[in-house]
Amino acid sequence: MPAKMSNEKAVSIRNASVDGIDRERVLNSTRRHGEIDDLKGVGHESFSQLRKCPMRISKSLCKRIALASASTAMAVIGLEVALRWFGAGPLSVNPDQRDLWVYHSEFGWIGRPNHEGTLDNGYFKVHVAINSQGLRGREATFEKSAAMRRVLVVGDSFAWGFGVEHAEIFATRLEAALSATEVINGGMSGYSTDQALLWLRNEGMRYAPDVVVYVLSGNDDIMNYMQVAYWTYYKPSFRLDREGNLQLRGVPVPHIKMADRVRHALRSRSAIAMAIEVALLGGEASFVYLADSLPNPSNPHLLTVALVGAMHKEAQEVGASFLVVANSQYWFSPWGSYQRLIVELRDAGHDVIDVESEPGWEPDEMQIPGDGHWNAKGHEFVSRLVGEWLSVD
Repeated sequence: MPAKMSNEKAVSIRNASVDGIDRERVLNSTRRHGEIDDLKGVGHESFSQLRKCPMRISKSLCKRIALASASTAMAVIGLEVALRWFGAGPLSVNPDQRDLWVYHSEFGWIGRPNHEGTLDNGYFKVHVAINSQGLRGREATFEKSAAMRRVLVVGDSFAWGFGVEHAEIFATRLEAALSATEVINGGMSGYSTDQALLWLRNEGMRYAPDVVVYVLSGNDDIMNYMQVAYWTYYKPSFRLDREGNLQLRGVPVPHIKMADRVRHALRSRSAIAMAIEVALLGGEASFVYLADSLPNPSNPHLLTVALVGAMHKEAQEVGASFLVVANSQYWFSPWGSYQRLIVELRDAGHDVIDVESEPGWEPDEMQIPGDGHWNAKGHEFVSRLVGEWLSVD
């Protein structure tokens, strides 16, 4: 009869299972030595304990780890609730970025072609129809009737009609108010001046406009330096060389990286993640992340003025008139000022309608509460201003 297995031997076999050796292999290796009987009631209990508390951690330590994990989770939840209570919520993302934008290698994004749906961001709910060319509204042909004057509107969400129905947009109203005039709305939500310039060059001029109206908003000036828009979406940009010439960068536009998607998902859902983002990338650091260069503090609007000048030149080359319609909404640049930008644009020879300085402008009545975009009355006001300018022009 084989000698009975010692306690030390059983312990060594038990420890072997802990160290990752397959239990069945240990048992099989001991059968031929007659040691299997001594493992009864030992192996099963050992493996059961390991499943509950791995790597020979004591039950009390496991309980402390579980308690600490639960406490941490409750603390995180409490901090998330507290931040939201005091107004520091997640990153606000407009639904048009998710539902209405599609990637474009030259412009960053365009409207989703042949899409129809509802845009609801909590402040408004409007119907949106996008044509086959990615523009809001009816289909438009490149060919122009000789008997019609064609006005082409370019720009950002104020031109696009964010928050209002198609019939309420100033471009639509302008066409209805003027005889023998066709107005094509080439505005795109989210575009800065650089993207509007590229769209005008590559697409807009194909419509052979007689008039080009560029809608400029307060955030365009600093966003012209950015290579990442709205914290996630890549876009083209320009820089001025030493001779003052515009040099295009970032084309073809990169696709959104997986790391950016993850960061965007976190900060758009968690106040904590957004607070960490702001803490790490606050002030100028955020612009370093979003842009590859910063404005010259001594001449901060030089790039925007050059971009608008390039748009004006595109219009002049085909004999078209050019108008800038400006508003200060969403100005957040720490460099320069909106008023200084308007002065510099006028000094550069551009006709500029500064909407908010015009007689009769009433922000409480003409802007969407809590949002800032023009409401139906605001678009009606702008339509009248542009119509008056066209009658003189």
